[in-house]
Amino acid sequence: MRVLKLITRVFSSQTPEIQTIKTLTAKEMKNLAKPEFAKNPENFYPTQVFAKFGFSRAQCKNCNTHFWRHTETQHTCGDSNCEGSYKFIGKGTGKGRKGKKITYEEAWNGFKKSFTNARIPCTAIERYPVVARWRNDVEYVAAGIYCFQPYCVTGEMNPPANPLICPQFCVRFNDLDNIGLTGRHYSGFIMLGIQAFNYPGKFVFFKEECVEFNLKWLIEELEIDPDEITLIEDVWAGGGNLGPCVEYFIGGLEVGNMVFMQYKTFPDGSREELPIKIIDTGIGLERIPWLINGSPTSYMDVFKNSFSWLSEKLKIQINSEVWEKFGPLSCRLNIDEVENINQTWKDISNLINIPVETVKNAIAPIKDLYIILDHTRSLLMIIEDGSLPSNIGGGANVRNILRRVFALLKKNNWWDGLKMDGFIELFEKHKNDLKGIYPDFKEHKSFRSIIEVEYERWLQTDKDQKDRLTKLLNKNKGKLNIEDWIVAITSWGIPADRVYEISGIPPPGDLYYQISYRQEQSVKAPEVILYDTTHLPETINLYYSDHKTMTFTSKIIEVLQNATSNGIKNILILKESAFYPTSGGQAHDTGRIFIKNHVYDVVEVEKSGHCILHILDRAIEDQDQIIGEEVHGYIDESRRKQLRDHHTATHLIFAACKKVLGPHIWQNGAKKTIDLAHLDITHYRSLTHDEEISIENTANQFISSSTNIKKSFINKSQAESQYGFSLYQGGIVPGNNLRVVNIQNIDTEACCGTHCDNTAEVGRIRILKSYRISDGIVRLNFVAGDKAIKKLNDEDSILYNLTKLWGISQNEILSTAERFFQGYKKLEELTRKQQEKILALTVRSILDDTNSKLAIVNSDQITPTLYFSILKEHAQDMKKAGKGVVFVGEKFLYGLLGDKRVLDFDGFLEVLKRSNNQAKIKVQDKVGKKDKGKSLDLDGVVEFSYIGDYGQDAKEYLISQGFKVYE
Repeated sequence: MRVLKLITRVFSSQTPEIQTIKTLTAKEMKNLAKPEFAKNPENFYPTQVFAKFGFSRAQCKNCNTHFWRHTETQHTCGDSNCEGSYKFIGKGTGKGRKGKKITYEEAWNGFKKSFTNARIPCTAIERYPVVARWRNDVEYVAAGIYCFQPYCVTGEMNPPANPLICPQFCVRFNDLDNIGLTGRHYSGFIMLGIQAFNYPGKFVFFKEECVEFNLKWLIEELEIDPDEITLIEDVWAGGGNLGPCVEYFIGGLEVGNMVFMQYKTFPDGSREELPIKIIDTGIGLERIPWLINGSPTSYMDVFKNSFSWLSEKLKIQINSEVWEKFGPLSCRLNIDEVENINQTWKDISNLINIPVETVKNAIAPIKDLYIILDHTRSLLMIIEDGSLPSNIGGGANVRNILRRVFALLKKNNWWDGLKMDGFIELFEKHKNDLKGIYPDFKEHKSFRSIIEVEYERWLQTDKDQKDRLTKLLNKNKGKLNIEDWIVAITSWGIPADRVYEISGIPPPGDLYYQISYRQEQSVKAPEVILYDTTHLPETINLYYSDHKTMTFTSKIIEVLQNATSNGIKNILILKESAFYPTSGGQAHDTGRIFIKNHVYDVVEVEKSGHCILHILDRAIEDQDQIIGEEVHGYIDESRRKQLRDHHTATHLIFAACKKVLGPHIWQNGAKKTIDLAHLDITHYRSLTHDEEISIENTANQFISSSTNIKKSFINKSQAESQYGFSLYQGGIVPGNNLRVVNIQNIDTEACCGTHCDNTAEVGRIRILKSYRISDGIVRLNFVAGDKAIKKLNDEDSILYNLTKLWGISQNEILSTAERFFQGYKKLEELTRKQQEKILALTVRSILDDTNSKLAIVNSDQITPTLYFSILKEHAQDMKKAGKGVVFVGEKFLYGLLGDKRVLDFDGFLEVLKRSNNQAKIKVQDKVGKKDKGKSLDLDGVVEFSYIGDYGQDAKEYLISQGFKVYE
C-alpha cells in the first residue's frame, strides 16, 4: 500500500499538519482489474475493429496473456520475453526490408503524415517543455499525457487541439540500468503521443478509431505485414485513473501502447466511470527507425551524427561481429525483469557461440558510449528547458546522470581526448540529430557555465565522497546493501561507477530501478481545506477591476466559526470585497469593516475555494441576525501601496535576473511583505557583488522605461500559445482562464497579485543582499518604493556621519576605513601577544609560588578562547608541580589541573546547577600538547570548562576545595 501525505491547511502562520492515508499502488490497481477485463474482453477492448482487420484472439503459450494475432501460426504474444529475441535485427521490417531505410526525422514525418490525414484527422502540435512548470505534482514530463494533466483531463481547460499528436520529449530515471544494453531503453526519449479528449456532448473518437488509425499507420505508411503484428490486452493505471490498454508488438519489440482512460479509481481499488474519456497513445519514436532499418541497436539510428562524431573523437572501434550477433538477444537483459543476470549472460554466450567475457569486453566500451550519449541528450533538453542539477528533488536525478557521465569518461580515460570544449560540442551534435523534429534551439548563454561548475564540484567532492564511502565500508565489513548504494548515489552524489571503483563491489543490477521506485513512493498529496465554501457564491474581487479601490460597500453572505481560535465567529464572507487575501507570496491587506454601529479591524484575509475570508479582531456582534446586512470596508492604503510596489518590483527583478544571468533563471518562490520582499531564483552558484549591482541597475532601468503594465483575464490555452509556459513562474493556476500581467518586452506572467499600472510608479528598487538558500536556489532580498527611498536615505546618513566624524570627503571613506582596519588588525595582534605574555607570566608566577598549589584567577576575557589555545603549553609543568589554576570570567570558567583529584567535579556541577539547571562541565582527562613539533598526551592532567551563567557560590565552592584567589 502506498502512503499518501495529506496536508491540513490552517489559516494562520503555524506549520501544516502532516497526515497519511493508505492507497493501493497503480500496480495493485492494475492487477485487481486485469482478471475482470480478460474475462469480458468485448466489454473493455475494441474487439470488433480487431476482427475487421483480420485479427483473432489467442492466449500466449508462454505467459498466458490474451492477445490478438493476424495469423494462426503466431503462438506467442509478441513480447520479447516470450519471443526470446528481436526478430527484425539484421533484416528490418516493412519498407526497410524492401530496401527503404528511414531516418529518425523521417520516422516522425511519416507518422505525422499518416495521422494528420486519418479519417478523423489529428492536429500536430509542438512539444511542451520537459520541465513541467504547469504542474505541482511532478517536476518533469515522463509521458505525453503529462502535458495535459490535470486541467485538460478534468475538462477545466481545453487542449491546444483535439485530437492531437505531439513528438514530446520525456525523461525517466527508472531504466538507467538498461541503457546501452537492451537497445531500446533511454533516460530521455521522444514519445509520439496521440491524445483525444471525449467530453460530455463532444465525442471525438475512442477505442475503435484509435486501433484503426494505428494499424493503418503500421500497415500503409510503414508497410509492415499484419502477420508480424500482435496486439496485447492489458490494463493501465496511474494518477487516480484506470482503463484498458492495447500494446502492440512487432518482431519482439513493443512499438506502442494505446491507453483508454475510462475510470476514476479510489484508494481501496474501487472505480467509477469517468465522464471524460481520454485516449492516450504513447509510441517510442526511437524504436521506429530501428524497427524498419534492422540496426543492431536503436542508438545507432537515434544518435547517428553524435555517435559518429564521439566515437571518432575518442578513437573507439565497434566490434561489429559481436554486436550483430548480440543485438537480437539484447532484449533478454532487461534488468528489472531478469532473475539471474549472470545466467542470462551465459545463455546469450552459448546461443551466439562467443565466450561471455569476449561478449562483455566487446560491449562494455560501446555501452558506456551509448550511456554518455543518452545522458547528455537528456541533460541538453532538461537544462535548455530551465532545470538545473542540484541535490534535491528532480535536480538530484539530473546531477546523478551528469556525474555518471563524468565518471564514465574518467574510467575509460576518455576525458583527455574530449576536454570541456569537446564535451560542450557534443551537445551541439545532439541538436543536429534532433533537427527536423524540433525547431532550432535558442541561444543559452549560461549552458557552458552550468556544466563547468558541475564538473568542478564533481572534482572537488571526490575526496570527501571516498572518505564517506570508506567509513561506510569499514562499518559494514566491506559490504554494501541496496540502501547503502542508494544513500551513496542520491545523498552523497557518488556515481555508481565511482562506488564500484572505490569498493570493488559491482552495482546491483536493478540499482536505478530501486532508486526510481523509492522516489515514486513519495507523492505530493492534496490540501485538506479547513473551511467548506462550495455552497456559497464566488466573492467578487473588486481589486481586480480597480486595485486603487480603497473603500467599498457590500453585503454579508456568511459568518464562520474560526477553527484556530476556539470556534469564535469572527470570519466574514461578503458578496464583494476589495481586500486582497494572502496568495502568490503577497501578504494580505488590512483595514476596517463597519457593521451596523460596530467597527472591526480586519487582521487577516485568506481565500478558501472561491470565497474571501475576512478574519476580524473579535467575535461579531449579533452574528445570527446580520446575514444580508450592508457593510462598509476601508483598506489600509499605505500598506496596499507598499505591497503593490514590492510585488511589481518582484517581476522587474526576475526579468533583470534572466537578462543578466541567463535563460536558466526561473522563479522558485517569492514573498512580499510591507517591510521586505524576496525572490528565489534557480541559479547554479552564489551571485557576485557585480552581478547584484547589474541586476539592480537593470531593474531600475525597467522602472525608468515607464512601461505600462497590462492586467487581463485570458483563456488559458490562448495564453499558453501566445506566451509559453514561462507564464507559470509563481506555480500552476487552476481554472480555464488566467489573469496575465504583461509588462511588455520585460516580463509576462500568470499572476493574481496587486500591481502598479506603470513601472515608473515603483519609484526605486534596492537589493539588500543575496545568498544561496539551498543547492541551485539563490534568494535576493530587496525593498522597493518608499522602503527603498528610506533605505537609500539611511545609507546616505551613514556616509554623511562617517565623513563628519572622520573629517574627510566621501571619496576618502574607503581608504580611511582601510587604514583604520589595518591599524586595528596590528593593534589586535599586538594585544594578543601581550595577553599571551601576561598569561605565561601569571602561570609561571603560580608555578613558582611555594605558598599555594591551587589558584583562582579573575579573568577580563570575554571568552575562554585564549586559555584553550595557550595553557596546554604549561600542562607538563602543572603536572610536575601538582598545581592547578581556574580562570573565572563573567560568563565562563576554565581550569587546568595537574591532578584531577583536587576537585570534586560532581559536587562542583551541583553548585553550578543552582544558578543554571542546564549547566554542563566539559572535562578532558588526557590533555594533548606539542613539544618541538611533536604531539604528546599527558595522562593525569585535566582540562575543564564551563560556559554560561553561574553564581558567587561557584567561586566559594572552589575556595572550599583549597583554591586561593591569586592577585
